Amino acid sequence: MRTAVVLLLLAVALSASDDIQISGSSSFYNQYSSGDNAWSEMPKKFWRWRFDPVFNIYGLPVAANLFVSSEESMQRQNMNRIYISSTPSASAREGTVQSWISSIGIGASNPYLTRFTLNAVSISGVNLALNPGGFYFAASGGRNRRGVEPEGDYAGEYERNLYAVKTGFGSPYGSHLHLCMLYGKDENGSIREDSTFRITPSENWVASLDLGTVMFDGKFRFNGEIAGSVLTRDTRSPGIESDQVPQWLMDFSGVNISSGFGWALNLSSSVRFSENMLSATFKRVEPGFESMGSPYLRSDEVSIETRADRYFMNRQMSAGLWYRWKSDNLMDSKSFTTSTNTYGARAGFIFEDLPRIYISYSPSFTEMQDSSSSSIETSMISISANYRRDIADLDVNSSAAFTIYDNSVGSGSSEYSSMNAVLRETVSLEFPLTISGCFSTRRTRTGSYPVWKYTSDLRGTWYPSNSLSMTLGGYYTTGGSEKKKGIVLNGGFPICDYLMASLSGEYFTYSSATEKDYTNAVGGAGITVVW
Repeated sequence: MRTAVVLLLLAVALSASDDIQISGSSSFYNQYSSGDNAWSEMPKKFWRWRFDPVFNIYGLPVAANLFVSSEESMQRQNMNRIYISSTPSASAREGTVQSWISSIGIGASNPYLTRFTLNAVSISGVNLALNPGGFYFAASGGRNRRGVEPEGDYAGEYERNLYAVKTGFGSPYGSHLHLCMLYGKDENGSIREDSTFRITPSENWVASLDLGTVMFDGKFRFNGEIAGSVLTRDTRSPGIESDQVPQWLMDFSGVNISSGFGWALNLSSSVRFSENMLSATFKRVEPGFESMGSPYLRSDEVSIETRADRYFMNRQMSAGLWYRWKSDNLMDSKSFTTSTNTYGARAGFIFEDLPRIYISYSPSFTEMQDSSSSSIETSMISISANYRRDIADLDVNSSAAFTIYDNSVGSGSSEYSSMNAVLRETVSLEFPLTISGCFSTRRTRTGSYPVWKYTSDLRGTWYPSNSLSMTLGGYYTTGGSEKKKGIVLNGGFPICDYLMASLSGEYFTYSSATEKDYTNAVGGAGITVVW
């Protein structure tokens, strides 16, 4: 909250200058629930505050984004965030020192450098990107996660810091050659030591070479990245005694008997000519490759993907084909290998005064090469349509979607299939009222036991003015042994030119033959200031 007070005082102080302009918004929302919903992790009551001022200081834009909530807890990662940044426009930067600055920021953000190094993970710290002439430099560093103490079955998390630097020639959005380095480390002692060693403090080095080429006015693009990593899984493990590697290098890198090495490669290209687009991607991630800055990257996998798209009749028709192959167990370190082949086709039709129709078909074949040599075959068909027209001075918008997924073929299949159908109708009256209705059904089958689920929803929204609206509706869901029905109410209305209030409410009941029945009422109120 101290940061919020400082920002407020800063906004008031800066507003006194004629060379400084301030705009932005701030909102506060409070919600209360009458009962505990076993299927939701939301607390019974909470509040959230957003503060988003934008300062124009002598032509330099500075934006601040603050989010504070009562849901913040030390037993999980940060929910409260603050970020102050500036991204000067090219025209404003021309001919000044600002021309070097692409972006600069401090606080909680999700910076991106490359796929294998810093890939949009959360960092509370600083980030900077400079592009003076043909030279490029970017850096980001700070806390990636805070320490969370172990509790019960939860092993906890060490505090982790990440630092990354990227430098070279050319803009990352055009032709370039960049070298990127990432360093990450868990802070030993940031939480209570767990005698069971369910988690250990780790350390990570990643080096990456990133190449990009753009030719023929952007019609041809090529991007490639090759990276190598060293991950020390336990910084407390004994070191390595070797005459082959200098001791100073092992001391600098922190390598010990728990360290692992690996490399990764990603190549992609695209060609655009006339109404055609062709693209291809190759990716290989070795089993030992690990990056704290890209935690969701799957290792021990190689994949190839190709795609072709074509437009016809002045882009009123489109068609596309794609193919994807991937396989794991690259070093035969597992007892089985999984290979998947997926291909698909799509078509789109957008003709004036006719429904818009989109169709796609995508089968997949997975083989698990082990003692049983099982296989799984799946297929998915999707059809959607949308049609908007005027009927008796009414604006009518109709949409429908139908999807079939089948996973019931092959010796290793789970005998599972599903079918989904959704029909939605929206009618806008000349009187400021919009009525929307939706009906959907879902059929799932596991083995020989099908289960049907039906959902209907009807809502009406009244717009007496551009800034005032009120929505009232209800829904009903039934399927198997479960039923849920409820009513909802939402509204927003202006108090004055710069102040807007909002209200929301929901009341629903849930009943089940296998679970505990419950009833809940949820109400919320908010206020937004715009200046």
